Order: sequence, then structure tokens, then C-alpha cells
Amino acid sequence: MSQKLKKGDMVVMHTCLEAKLNEGRVWKCKGDEFNPSAPAVFLEGFSGHFAVEFLQKVDVPVIESEMDLYNEIQRLKQELRISNKKNEQFLNDWKKAETQANRATEQLADVTIELKNLQRSLPLEVERL
Repeated sequence: MSQKLKKGDMVVMHTCLEAKLNEGRVWKCKGDEFNPSAPAVFLEGFSGHFAVEFLQKVDVPVIESEMDLYNEIQRLKQELRISNKKNEQFLNDWKKAETQANRATEQLADVTIELKNLQRSLPLEVERL
């Protein structure tokens, strides 16, 4: 992380086993980041310290009313819809690329068989001459 974590910062875990076990959970830092050689921080509700390299600081909006909560939910739903559309497009592009690769593989196999047949028939043609 470029800036050191401070007491009260909100973070999520990523790219580690604990991240999979605690998917979507937001943690609060108990204290400031420590240990310059292997940066770590203590998290509220987590036993022991945790390596900073597997944490991402997040901005958690302050919810002061039911309307704020409703608006935040709507904003997150919209972000999710956008993300789903991007993922869907990526999946479609990947399927097209996979189909093209399969066709190319089939064509290569056909050409390879044709080449082998030509190689077999070449000695027979030479004998006829």
C-alpha cells in the first residue's frame, strides 16, 4: 500500500485464504501499521496481526438516515449491474475466441492429415516414374 494504515481505517482482505473465508467483510484497524520490514496491522475481531500486502483500504460512507442507506444500496446495485455487464461481455468475447481457436485447431488437424497423405503417396509416384 502506498499510504500506511492508521487506527480506524476500514479494510478488506484480498488474494489470500482469509480473504476467501471472509469474503465481503470490512475490517477496522485496531491500531496503526507497524513493522517496516513486513508491514502488518491488528484488526478488530481478528486474532493476531495481519499482513498489509493482503489488505485494501476502503472508504465506507457514513450512513446517517434511512434515505442515505437506501441511496447507498441503489448506488451499489448500479455498480453491480455495470460490473455484471462487463463480465458478461468478457465471457462472450472469451467464448468467441475459444470457438475460433477450436476451428483453427480442426483446420490444422485437417492440413496435417493431408500432408501425411501426400508424404505417403510421394514415394509411390516416384516409383511409377
